[in-house]
Amino acid sequence: MSTTATAEDEWAVLSGPISGEAVTAAVTALATRHQLRCVRESAGTLRLADPVTSHPLVTVRFRSLPPQAPRTLGFHLPPPAAVDILIDPGPGSGGRRLAAELRDTLAAHALPYTDGELDGIRAAMPLLERYSGAQPAFENWALIFRDHYLEHSTGFVLAMERAGIPAEWIFALDKGDRTWNRDRVHATFQARGYRSDVLDNTAVNDPAAHQGELARVGRDIDAFLDAARAAGRRVLVVDDGGLLARGYGALGAPRRVDAALELTVSGIKRIAAAGELAIPVLNLARSQVKSRLGYREIADSCLRRLRALLPDRKIIGRQVLLLGYGTLGSRLGTQLRDLGCRVDVVDTDLPALIDAAESGFTTYRTAGQALAAGTPFLVIGTTGEVALTEADLGRLPDEVLLAPFATRDFSVLTEGAHRAGATEIPGVGLRFELACGRAVTVLGNGRSMNLFEADSIPSQGYDAYRAGTLIAAAALCADPGRVPAGLHTAPADAAITEAGLWDAYYDLYAAPGAGGRLEPVPSPDHLSPDQPSPDQLGLRLPNRRTASLSCTPGG
Repeated sequence: MSTTATAEDEWAVLSGPISGEAVTAAVTALATRHQLRCVRESAGTLRLADPVTSHPLVTVRFRSLPPQAPRTLGFHLPPPAAVDILIDPGPGSGGRRLAAELRDTLAAHALPYTDGELDGIRAAMPLLERYSGAQPAFENWALIFRDHYLEHSTGFVLAMERAGIPAEWIFALDKGDRTWNRDRVHATFQARGYRSDVLDNTAVNDPAAHQGELARVGRDIDAFLDAARAAGRRVLVVDDGGLLARGYGALGAPRRVDAALELTVSGIKRIAAAGELAIPVLNLARSQVKSRLGYREIADSCLRRLRALLPDRKIIGRQVLLLGYGTLGSRLGTQLRDLGCRVDVVDTDLPALIDAAESGFTTYRTAGQALAAGTPFLVIGTTGEVALTEADLGRLPDEVLLAPFATRDFSVLTEGAHRAGATEIPGVGLRFELACGRAVTVLGNGRSMNLFEADSIPSQGYDAYRAGTLIAAAALCADPGRVPAGLHTAPADAAITEAGLWDAYYDLYAAPGAGGRLEPVPSPDHLSPDQPSPDQLGLRLPNRRTASLSCTPGG
């Protein structure tokens, strides 16, 4: 459901797949709760009034709409019907409160994905569907899932529920980006009985400035962990290091989860900074399925979002400065060059910089050197670190565009003193007037731009990675004691290969004549005697974090 609201004492508009009968029922129920008169003034117009004075408190108007464009990434036939609803509060605080209550009631009814929409998301992820049968490994486990609220995230959490984690033992946390359907995802999770909240990456990275927010969310997480312990359940975290950075995987922590899957390179950095781990953590960020398949889709989503935000700009043939030549940056650089762009590369990691140079890119050690040598119309950040300094701002060309595909690259503007003077361009980004008299525009809101008011990667494009994550989770939960405490990649890769995901992916998408149906796999018994040994899974490490925590920028 889309919503539009004006000032606090003015009307709000909602649109969504809710019937006129349901609107009438909600208004009537509200009148009954508050002992008000409900008057039908005409077809599609209801008024709530004080029963004594007949003073109008809220007027509700609704009308049927023709078939609407999809509210999801995929389309559905026939297109769903929809209703336009206008909620107009009368003068005074009483009308405003009633209008707000009615709006929340109607939104809770219409915001969640419909059964048909959920079926569409499920159908778009056939590999995840194949591996989401009941898993004995998840018996007596609870799940804390923290990621962007996207359609493929919705598909993954619902798959974990199908695989055996009851809805009441799922706690989902949004990472705080302005993704397209985040409100719908949140409403869907709540409607299914999950806990759902926000643990913003900004708060995790700067806890001193977000103490109140972290304390509130932390109390709910602690309560969830305590309830799980009381019910005899262990807790699995699927995250990007946010929970582990908060101490939930550390030695001596007052509350600790039992196992975790790490999804991102930025999460690896948070884990490395948090101290020694006391739990096993599988590194999906560096897994084969993400490195070989996932990052192709991520890079594609970044370039598509860039083109969508710049529909009037010529990109082909122009000079671009790329900050970071890691897993993501290297793919973006190649895609931009294939468009005809002249791409310069900056990286502080010398092996990555040499790789870029030997791939034919013009390279520099610092952004300052690159800006002194050229005048790019676009600067792309993929490092996840501070990529432009205050000194670099004076070297930026006038009217240059900055495209962040990681959160901290342009934080000198978006998180510093400059932020207060920025002008927001709705749906596009933030414009900054610099002291040198030049102007620059940060596309998006300073965070990962492919997630800015978008759903990022197609559900089908991330299907293999989400399926691999479920497979790795089942392998870990079957016997977490077999994996030493610390961060490990090999067990995830081994479990995914053993489960046949690569074969299924090839047969579905890559083989001649691909595109047939996949049969679900039998629920595996991960505790069987012929389960691979720790040595076979690559676990020849002491009970400590692995030594190989170095990350190339932009991964």
